[in-house]
Amino acid sequence: MSTATIKPQGSIVSQPRGITAATIVIIVLWGVLQWNLSAFTFLGVAILFILGFKNPLWAVAAIIISQMTITSYMVATPLVDISLRLIMMLLTLYIIRGSLARKEVDFGPHARMLIIPMVVLVIIGFISNMVNPLTFDMTFRSFRNLFVGLLFIILLPAIVENTRQLRILCSIVLIVALASAIIGIFQHYNILGMSQATLLDPYETANLTATDPNLVQDMTDQQITAAPELPTQLGRIPGMGETELELAFIFPVIIMIALTVFLTRGISSKNRNLILIPILPMLLALWFTYTRSAVYAVGIGIISILLFMRLKIRWEIIMVIMTILVLIVEFTGLLEGTYFGGRSESVQEQSSVARDVLWQAGVAIALDNPIFGIGADRFMEVSPGYAYRVDPALIAWEQDRYWQYSTLGNDEPHNDFLMMWLTHGTPALIVYVIIYFIIIYNLMYAFRNSKNRFVKGVAVGLAAGIITYIANSFYHNLLDTLPLLWIIAGFSLVTAKLAHQEKTRKF
Repeated sequence: MSTATIKPQGSIVSQPRGITAATIVIIVLWGVLQWNLSAFTFLGVAILFILGFKNPLWAVAAIIISQMTITSYMVATPLVDISLRLIMMLLTLYIIRGSLARKEVDFGPHARMLIIPMVVLVIIGFISNMVNPLTFDMTFRSFRNLFVGLLFIILLPAIVENTRQLRILCSIVLIVALASAIIGIFQHYNILGMSQATLLDPYETANLTATDPNLVQDMTDQQITAAPELPTQLGRIPGMGETELELAFIFPVIIMIALTVFLTRGISSKNRNLILIPILPMLLALWFTYTRSAVYAVGIGIISILLFMRLKIRWEIIMVIMTILVLIVEFTGLLEGTYFGGRSESVQEQSSVARDVLWQAGVAIALDNPIFGIGADRFMEVSPGYAYRVDPALIAWEQDRYWQYSTLGNDEPHNDFLMMWLTHGTPALIVYVIIYFIIIYNLMYAFRNSKNRFVKGVAVGLAAGIITYIANSFYHNLLDTLPLLWIIAGFSLVTAKLAHQEKTRKF
């Protein structure tokens, strides 16, 4: 059977004119409503979510958009603050409760393979937090973050039933990403006063200061140390997100999907070349985040696309090859020798030294607490006691260069894998790594078994996206604040389900 090209149909948001119009509207509103962007974004998400009571697909779209924008939005309650995403996901479960009760939901053939390890990870995390001296708020927050991951893995395959719905969701994500990229470029160049058009106030201050290109050059190391938040954020654009790191994680994944949908001819021939257009502003905005790991992640993601699509070898081997490449870059310090013009060289050097200090202390903590870890949100409390386990030359460099300033006790370990290990113990790390392999397995199953070019493109793009996520995760902590990994995990079940449906229809 020849591979079919699926043409856009049914929804204006999945067609070029709809994507263009929606992107322009978002950019205009973002510029006009600068005085209260959080409220504007919340209102847009709320309206979309309300539509979900009629069609749950829009509820899923609202949840995903919220994670590209107001990801840390909290709703205050008398006991604890509850994240907006958790509230929306529980409401979405309520919306589809009838279908779940009647067992009408098709999760696909591989759902149990992913859901069970995720449940195990949630349980391990909960036990780890219970045996360690954590407050109720810290325990609940940690449980909430992992539980949200489980809900993403359940809800996405439960609600996305066909390729048309997958196309709509991908189009909505592309609209928001494109708008965020263009807004980010406007923020960088202060076009139409957009340097102030950010969700969080600290970025308004940083970007306003960044309009003076001579400021960083005129600052001494002592001035930088006295105001460390200034050079680390100076000129680093967040787009429609809350931080520049969110863009640094999200954009590489979306770029990979756009590239692979183009390569697999997943959309009609007349629109195929158009999908490359959004990649350009996303790449430029990504550069303006001045996040070294993000640019490196895009490169390693493109290499993985070539391996996944062109080499007839087992995906496990490709996964191991890419992981080894990431580890080589990490442990040889190749990335630490690169400098971006938007950040002063001294700041980037301090960042590299701080990362080494944090990693050495983090590994020591994990080795001393191998079973249950130290519990959530305790690294900054515990790490100063491990200064003696860190290379003395690094500690001396910090103290000499930055007025006795110590990274330990003031920052997280800048590595999601290390954070999982020292927080919840070795069993949690093992399950966490297994989940990555299961996600890749689902995506490669979809890529190799689906005859639908769009599904194939999304699947292999997400596989490359996981590689970019791994590359970024070795240098940053974003697992608890941005559930991108769990969204990809949910979509891996969606693509596997759609591929399986094609196989069953043949018989």
